[in-house]
Amino acid sequence: MSTVDERRIEGEEEALLASASAGEGFLDAWGDNGEKQGSVPDRLKGVKVAAISAGGYHNLVIKPDGTLDAWGSDGSGQSTVPPRLKKVKIAAVSAGRYHNLVIKSDGTLDAWGYNKDGQGAVPDRLKGQKILAISAYGNHNMVIKQDGLLDAWGENNCGEGKVPPEHENTKAIAVSAGGLRNLMIKQSGHLDAWWYDTCASGVSDEDEGQSWVPKRLKDTKVTAISAGWDPNMVLKADGVLDAWSYEGSDKTPNDLKKVKIMAVSAGYGHNVVIKQDGTLDAWGADDKGQSTVPPRLKSAKVAFVSAGGKHNLLLVPGLSNGAISLMNPAASGQTVGRYTNFPHAFDVRVQVDGKPVKDLGITFTVEGSSGSAFLAGGTVYGAATDKDGIATASPLRTGPTSGNFTVSVTAPTRQELGTLQIPLTIASA
Repeated sequence: MSTVDERRIEGEEEALLASASAGEGFLDAWGDNGEKQGSVPDRLKGVKVAAISAGGYHNLVIKPDGTLDAWGSDGSGQSTVPPRLKKVKIAAVSAGRYHNLVIKSDGTLDAWGYNKDGQGAVPDRLKGQKILAISAYGNHNMVIKQDGLLDAWGENNCGEGKVPPEHENTKAIAVSAGGLRNLMIKQSGHLDAWWYDTCASGVSDEDEGQSWVPKRLKDTKVTAISAGWDPNMVLKADGVLDAWSYEGSDKTPNDLKKVKIMAVSAGYGHNVVIKQDGTLDAWGADDKGQSTVPPRLKSAKVAFVSAGGKHNLLLVPGLSNGAISLMNPAASGQTVGRYTNFPHAFDVRVQVDGKPVKDLGITFTVEGSSGSAFLAGGTVYGAATDKDGIATASPLRTGPTSGNFTVSVTAPTRQELGTLQIPLTIASA
């Protein structure tokens, strides 16, 4: 339920803040959708997004213009962007269970949402301070200040919301707040952690559990961390995953033990990773399908992933060269009379890296001048690409209303392919 901790950290402070932006991509989501958190709002479909963070039951994103958007559960106002932030550019986001933490473009913090333990507000001591990294989980927050030192606040029933004395002078380059522990990457590149020791049961100081770094990792440099509920996940410098549970047992799936991993994100009982080839893998709790990668995403290349409570949010990179193209240019920019069959077919071709994409679902949608035009199958018409990557819409017939409209061509299961807009006009006479 955070952002910066799920990406590779290069070890430079300047790179740390930049990494929180995650790069642009198209949104996708799956898992628990009881509060609509496991799906993408219509307003954000086909829109490139700059950064994401999945919370307990909601999502927080940075739009291309640098401003915020949010959706999902809103019982504590966590999915309503505060008026003070509606036009403010944001550099990094991290969603907790019912609250949000952000770094504004000037490097300072803001927060809102559930605030019973102060997690939905910025402590006075941090107001106006420049912050390098943030991580919100459950009901507490962790940050790295400009000097590299840690701070924490929020719920502190078990020590999670306070930096322990032994780490007050520890400088870090990455942090991850978790459900049972907090993780950090020190400036040396080595892992460190603290757990909620006042609530410990059956784990001693000698145990190799979640509060302590496993012996096998104590002298190992790591590049990424994510502490969800259970287990911890880290990426070693060689790109190999390591995960361990409450009592210290190895929880790395057998089929991933030797696979190079690019990014990790731990949710509430489930885990998601991006493998070196850009594809997803997931495991753990699956009562809402959160650990079952949907068929549409099994071979998709993914730029970034954020695991929430029981859902996942991800960014799929866009293609810069326009994968969907109109084959018959005469169909674009035409003026058509009312009650007229459009004289040109809408043939589009889908190509990725110069190769046709076959058996892809394509949707043609008439937008604008409501009621003025329709495709034979309705305002939304589906087709599939053939072996040459070509899809054809049914004939379009205009209606009684004059005005401008467009036919939008999209591939709903491959949002990264973009949207083709074909402008048209109905003549008034």
